[in-house]
Amino acid sequence: MWGSRSPETARRNLLIVIGIAIAIVIYSFGIDQTDIDLRETQDETRQTSVTRALRELLSPDIFDQDSESQFAAVSMQLRCEDDGAASEITAPSGSEPTVVVVTGCVSSGDVITVEGFNFRPNTPAVLRWIPPNGESRPLTPVGTTDIVFDVDSDGHFATQVTVPRIRGEDEAHQIQAEARWGVGLPFASDTTHLVIEKMIETVLTALMATTLAIPIAFAISFLAARNLMKQVSVPAGNVFVGVILLPVGWILGTMLYGAVGQFGVELGSGELFNGATAEAAAPAVLLLLASVAGGVKRRQNVAGTGISVRLRVFGLNVLMVAVGIFVFGVLGGLALTASEVLDSGFLATFGNALGTIGDIIELTIVGVGGLVGAVMLSSFSANLVQHTLKDLRGIESHVAGFVLGGVMGAVILGLVALFGTQGALLGLFAPVVTAILGAQAAAALYTYVFNVDKRAFNVTKTQATGRLIASIVGAVIMFVIAAEMLDLSRALVQGRLPAEDTFRFFGVAFPVRSFIGKAMLMGAILSGIMGALSGVHESIPVGMTIYNGSRTILNAMRSIEPLIMGIVFVIWVGVGPFAGVLALGLHSIAALGKLYSEQIENIDNGPLEAIQSTGATRLQTIIYGVVPQIIPPYIAFTLYRWDINVRMSTIIGFVGGGGIGFILQQQINLLQYRDAGVAMLAIAIVVSVLDYMSATIRERII
Repeated sequence: MWGSRSPETARRNLLIVIGIAIAIVIYSFGIDQTDIDLRETQDETRQTSVTRALRELLSPDIFDQDSESQFAAVSMQLRCEDDGAASEITAPSGSEPTVVVVTGCVSSGDVITVEGFNFRPNTPAVLRWIPPNGESRPLTPVGTTDIVFDVDSDGHFATQVTVPRIRGEDEAHQIQAEARWGVGLPFASDTTHLVIEKMIETVLTALMATTLAIPIAFAISFLAARNLMKQVSVPAGNVFVGVILLPVGWILGTMLYGAVGQFGVELGSGELFNGATAEAAAPAVLLLLASVAGGVKRRQNVAGTGISVRLRVFGLNVLMVAVGIFVFGVLGGLALTASEVLDSGFLATFGNALGTIGDIIELTIVGVGGLVGAVMLSSFSANLVQHTLKDLRGIESHVAGFVLGGVMGAVILGLVALFGTQGALLGLFAPVVTAILGAQAAAALYTYVFNVDKRAFNVTKTQATGRLIASIVGAVIMFVIAAEMLDLSRALVQGRLPAEDTFRFFGVAFPVRSFIGKAMLMGAILSGIMGALSGVHESIPVGMTIYNGSRTILNAMRSIEPLIMGIVFVIWVGVGPFAGVLALGLHSIAALGKLYSEQIENIDNGPLEAIQSTGATRLQTIIYGVVPQIIPPYIAFTLYRWDINVRMSTIIGFVGGGGIGFILQQQINLLQYRDAGVAMLAIAIVVSVLDYMSATIRERII
């Protein structure tokens, strides 16, 4: 029995030894690369500095107090012609504060003894060297790093100081002693007032960043949840048509909805008429549009499925959305008008908030219109051609797939390449997307050639491995081809944007940038191959494509630290808390989106199956089956993220993102450790309070 197990035991022991040896090598290399040297901690100067810093950090300048002082000074000659002999220091006979030094002549750099008499007992005191020009400097007692020392209980002190190196050695200099003590009740110091103000700013910065991230992360979380998206499959023909018309819908949406929204903003803000007319007309316009919207809504319930009926319903939907965007713009304009009215006194804060909301609406309404237009036209067109595509059979289906797929690929790669022209490194996206399309085309070709059934339970292990190998080979080949055609080395090596020469195909020049034209050509060929092999009826897992894209975006955003984002936003919007809000908000979208989506993936499927069994739509299933299960953990994650943002905003402040971190950096750079101690104490208190509050809220809600 032992003999049969000895080879396995020897193998295991050998692996353990090898693992230990590898660990020793790794950690030895790590110690060498990280410059770990404990001898540095034994350096006397470093120990003195860190002791002083820790002592001052633990003695924060929280309170201040009115004070009284005693002064005494003594004159002395820094350099004499004759070598004077030092005399004994004797105590003065009077009761007035007195400072006495050695009467002999000294030179710069000498250590002298200074004694004081008749000062207030047990009082902090400082010494200052005052040259003839009157620019005093504090003297640090020998053997210490603190300029302050204590008078003893008899009102006496004796300390040694070093004569500074100053000009005017032939003239008389003074050493001045000052004893200072507090009177009256303590009160909050100026540092405390500043820290409280900046701490409030920090908390509100974190709150605004978290609030900004919540709706966006909430929407993305459903797209990044695997259990919801893996069920979404759409016929290939519908996908082709929908993607092709996305940019067309965006252009039409910005032209129609964007113009309508801007008109609403101008009406509400009084730019079309004077302010009084706008204030009177805007509510009337809103009431009129509300009645129009109600009539449009009632007319949407039209029976039938013909093209004319669909076009009528689509037209009513377009009108309904236009009314909604117009109202949205009017509200933004009214907010801008209200901000100008509420521009003084206590209401100025609310006016500023309304003005900010109005600015946001004005800046985003064109983009919102384009996005709505793209989604509406894409969805309507895909549904409109669905019945036509269903009638295609045999070779017609594959020809239609080739044409529509080719156009779709050209659109996708064209948009990606257009995005890549904005930065050298962004040009890498076009070869990467080309490689992805190459992998899909190679997998489709393998499936067609070897007649592989795509249903998971019918695919053998050999066939699955073959598809994987074909995908990898296709991706590598297309990446190399795309890198060569698109001159990827220009971006990676030279750091230059793609060339602006005109695209030529078979000797014919097209008014398209060569980088974009070549990318479109590769996209058209690869997607055309996929469309020709699959036809227009084969289901495409659109949900998993959206899922992978959403996850990739979230991971990319989370990989960039808020500190780096803060640097970029400070350049964009300037130093201040707004840059911190944008940096933390962008990172919070990625973090909350990931946490939210993972919570959706862990929900109980029982309620979903029960709701689906009643014939509920997908949207109804999400509203009644998913949302009730995720609200409590969403609240917990949101409060936790606010806590994190409060702590992270202190670091954002180091790069100009406002808040407590900004003044903390200044205090540390100026070696004002007592002031920095106040800021650190405030951070610890606020984080502890927020942690207690969030725990209490979670306990009551969840």
